Amino acid sequence: MKKLHIWCVAGLSLALSNSFVASAKPNATNEDQRLSAWCTQLKKQQSCYNLHQQLAEQGRPESAYWIGKASARGMFEAADLTKALGYYQVASQEMHPAASRELGLLYYHGISGERDFAKAQRLFEQAIEQGNPQAIWALARMYHYGRGVEQNYNKAFELFSLAADKGSKPAASTLAYYYKVGLATKPNPRLASYWRNKANDKKLVTWNRSIPDYR
Repeated sequence: MKKLHIWCVAGLSLALSNSFVASAKPNATNEDQRLSAWCTQLKKQQSCYNLHQQLAEQGRPESAYWIGKASARGMFEAADLTKALGYYQVASQEMHPAASRELGLLYYHGISGERDFAKAQRLFEQAIEQGNPQAIWALARMYHYGRGVEQNYNKAFELFSLAADKGSKPAASTLAYYYKVGLATKPNPRLASYWRNKANDKKLVTWNRSIPDYR
């Protein structure tokens, strides 16, 4: 009975793989939703990982990002950031915004060798252009700390404000500090309090990244 279940899952995986690869790009969002729903039903079983890996090798950017994220977080095997970097590169080349952001973070940390701030900046900016709001916060941090760019609190303040408006808890917290001490803006206790409360709002997003916070 167990063998029959394994063969059924394998057959379903192959059928789904052919279905997803054959799908046209305009339907990518619908196919992503179908695949996500299928994986949810499997409760993150190995067959879901195997399917995504097969699709990633066939050039599907969302699956390449999924495998990169799984590899970075150690969801099915020991965490491997070098492996994650490779899959993120594949997805980023196909203009996957979240993959570009994660790839930028890995280059920032020097996962492939020495830190490459210039490449990280380009990837953050690419992700922002592709509509990824999380990358705004990442780029703001570079200007705040002067990592790979000239330290620029005015630019950082502008980016933190934009990220906070889009729902970033870390950006809201940093913005509260800017208003409290008058960094790149006039001290404003009222706005400092406002953004501090926003940072504690459960409705805001603490973005999940493959690696810890950084400076």
